[in-house]
Amino acid sequence: MPEKSLNEIPRPLRDQFEKGNAAAHRDNLEYALTIYTEVLNKEPAFYACREALRAAQIKKSGKSSGFFKKMIGSANPMLVKGQMALRNHPAEAMSIAEQMLNSDANNASAHKLLAEGALACDLPKTAIMSLEIARKHAPKDRDLAIKLAQASVLT
Repeated sequence: MPEKSLNEIPRPLRDQFEKGNAAAHRDNLEYALTIYTEVLNKEPAFYACREALRAAQIKKSGKSSGFFKKMIGSANPMLVKGQMALRNHPAEAMSIAEQMLNSDANNASAHKLLAEGALACDLPKTAIMSLEIARKHAPKDRDLAIKLAQASVLT
């Protein structure tokens, strides 16, 4: 299932997406995150919504990414749940990764999980977006660079 544009999405989801955009524009980020997450749960291939969600997550979390936050992120029990879901239900793993990113938009482990789920669902643009963000936070990670290159070949 390749990524879908706004015109390929059913009308009710488009309306919901527009409500999320309005909420994000008013800086009601929690509400926007909730709406975007609901839309992506129903239509995981909606790329514009994923971009809007990522922008809202980054805006909400700000630029702070301290050592303590990174340590908590790598020991998150949701990460284990997501990795288990990745084997049989990659779309569910993507949803779990998005929940993790709602609380910490810079969580490299969640971005890796999201990218693996996206590749399993044949969503290479989504995988590239997450891998690029993870690469910014871990520029020396060789495996991450290889995954990014492999995903780039698929587009």
